[in-house]
Amino acid sequence: MGHRKGSIKNSSMNEIEIQIKRSSRRTLSLQITREGQVVVHCPFSTTQEQIQMFVDEHRQWIGENLEQVKWRLTKRPVMTSEQVWKAKSLARMTLSAKVRFWAAKMGVTYGTISIRQQATRWGSCSSKGNLNFNWTLILTPEPLQDYVVVHELAHRLEMNHSDRFWKIVESQIPDYKERRNLLKTYENQVTVME
Repeated sequence: MGHRKGSIKNSSMNEIEIQIKRSSRRTLSLQITREGQVVVHCPFSTTQEQIQMFVDEHRQWIGENLEQVKWRLTKRPVMTSEQVWKAKSLARMTLSAKVRFWAAKMGVTYGTISIRQQATRWGSCSSKGNLNFNWTLILTPEPLQDYVVVHELAHRLEMNHSDRFWKIVESQIPDYKERRNLLKTYENQVTVME
């Protein structure tokens, strides 16, 4: 089963390019990709006129959803694999330097430093003192990077989130609560193009 592609320019959609993917499916459907591409999936036998009518019937849905995708893209930059590789390299260099600085200031030791793609965490610290950081941390403001580094290094003194732990964080980052709250707005902030 193969796909045949084509595209139409829909004047009623202000010249938005519609990509057409034909296959042995039986029905027509619409998709807006995470990069903001509008795609019509349709059977091989579908005529150009039928596709145009289908798009025109759903132009409001397309317009509303396209706006949402574009809004998300302005908050979540789309990065190529090469840009991601460069960002990871920058993250390794920058965060390693920050770990050295803050570890000396806090009087703690640490093991290895790893830069990873972590779905739900900005950073982590193992019982052996190995530190893991999410590479997308490099896309956040520097004060937030410092907060995450201090947070993980504080686990070298307290392997929990007790009051004692937060007092250690606060001794280094007095406004850590504000930084922690601001950091939440940067979660899921980047789209990686395959």
